[in-house]
Amino acid sequence: MALNPGISSIKTALMQSFAVGFIWLVFYQFSTWAFAYFEYSPRVSWVFLPAGIRMMAVFVFGWNGVLGLLVGSVVTNENDIDESVIGLSFISALAPMLALTICRWSFDIPKSLIGLTGLQLLVFALTGAFANAFLSQIFLHSNDAGQLANDFLPMFAGDILGTLIIFYLIAKLLEYLSTKHNANE
Repeated sequence: MALNPGISSIKTALMQSFAVGFIWLVFYQFSTWAFAYFEYSPRVSWVFLPAGIRMMAVFVFGWNGVLGLLVGSVVTNENDIDESVIGLSFISALAPMLALTICRWSFDIPKSLIGLTGLQLLVFALTGAFANAFLSQIFLHSNDAGQLANDFLPMFAGDILGTLIIFYLIAKLLEYLSTKHNANE
């Protein structure tokens, strides 16, 4: 017996959100371990791979990606949950959607990966890194403009580097899969 279409779409949305949350956790843990030397402060790193996961999650899964990122971000900080963790989790989940909306409106970013140019990916990555770093620093340091200026650059750079690394790895994976598929034909 087939599922009700509404139930099926809810199930799909939950599975996508769960997958995004899980991937976020895996990359967060890996990034924390692999790039520990590049940690600027407890919430800021010069290389942050999950930034790329954020960008791809909202690009591919939309609001389901946002939900997965929110849950993954909260779970990442489960031992320290307070109002700042909740606020930063919302920023971490919503900033890439804000960037995607701005890029689609201003820079004609397509709705799928097909036809997406390198320049469009770069603009998307820069917009996402700026949105996340700026909103996070405003949230954390609204009373201390000096600290905001100190933490913005490393967070922005870490988000850019992490996003570009993830975009590169995904591009290479897609290239490999395409080559393998063409070889099997």
